[in-house]
Amino acid sequence: MSDPSRKLSDEELTASHLDAVRKLDMAYAELLRGIAEMRSRGLKHGFSSFTHFQTETDHVSKGEALARERAADLLYRQRGSDPPVLAAVGEALGNGSINREHVTEICKVANTLSDKAPGEDLAVHERTLLDLALQARPHEVRRVGRRIVDYVEQSNKPPGDDDREQVSPQCTLRLWQGKSGHWELRGALDHANAQILHGLLGVLAKPAPRDPVSGASDPRSAAERQGDALVEILELAARCDDLPVQGGESAVLTLNINLDEMQSNQPVLVNDSAYVSMNTARRICCSGAAVTPVIFRGNGEELVLGRTSRTANKAQRRALAARDGGCTFPGCTRPPKWTEPHHVVYWTHSGRTDLDNLVLLCSHHHRVVHHTEWHIQMIGGRPAFYAPRWLDSTQTPRYNLAHRAPDRATA
Repeated sequence: MSDPSRKLSDEELTASHLDAVRKLDMAYAELLRGIAEMRSRGLKHGFSSFTHFQTETDHVSKGEALARERAADLLYRQRGSDPPVLAAVGEALGNGSINREHVTEICKVANTLSDKAPGEDLAVHERTLLDLALQARPHEVRRVGRRIVDYVEQSNKPPGDDDREQVSPQCTLRLWQGKSGHWELRGALDHANAQILHGLLGVLAKPAPRDPVSGASDPRSAAERQGDALVEILELAARCDDLPVQGGESAVLTLNINLDEMQSNQPVLVNDSAYVSMNTARRICCSGAAVTPVIFRGNGEELVLGRTSRTANKAQRRALAARDGGCTFPGCTRPPKWTEPHHVVYWTHSGRTDLDNLVLLCSHHHRVVHHTEWHIQMIGGRPAFYAPRWLDSTQTPRYNLAHRAPDRATA
């Protein structure tokens, strides 16, 4: 028996720690084995459920009790002559080779794929994650597990699902001005678009190199670095020549500047909603962003209306806005401000950027036309839409009558 009064050496203390960790994992395995056996026998000891039994006798939350039961079922519960679903994981936990967090991540994948992958595939994925868990931390197992789930879900998608996702991508964003004056945003991205943003942030949000003079490190927090990176992405997008044009409106920002204010450094109104300093306005203009500076004399008379060149020129966009009145898809009421020019004969199919080959479409219906069987023809100088044959076997041309009454050509 060891002498409790004797102080352990560094090596002994470390060995004791590792042994305790291993025993803790092995004890958790023993707990799960017992739970699996008790559930197979239907033991509840008078409680309404085995979950209720655990919460009352073990003093754990319902969530913890359910997590134990799910893990016990996967690792140790036999169903007839079939071995447990994650028998190899149960064995590794039992000898202390992996820990409880590893088990949690592997079980999440198994539960997600239970009705999406055949048993032999699930066994392969289990082996992959277990091999990783034997040498990596739980968050790495989680990351690989997500990739496996994504792969299986993508593989199981029926043909055409990608097009349907492009028509209605699962992306949301809310932007509002908080009480402090700062703007706040909240949203969600589907997996594909999230990967694009994640890749950009990963490059742009890295800590800045140490100051060569003072040796100081980047003082910004991770959240601040990512915020600055997002601003860089927005500024880069605003300078891009391929930025979508919104109908007759070619600018991302409109700066309303009074000539007297410009000379006196007064704040500038942006997009008719918020003010920025004159210095900030000058920086925005110099950044190369798509900006329309609308400059007035003191009495409000317009002096200069700057425009940014795009695929369809200014005259064409004005003509499209006047001709179409907004999105041309049947029933859509989006005005020109919320639309973009679309080539009836695609640009990639040698289509021309001429008025008789351009129509205005909102972003949603632009995706619909590109990713479904809807198609467009110009009839009498007006865009006529044809629904997929499964929707309209007669292929009757449809027009958007929301912006103006039909003329004789469309009647």
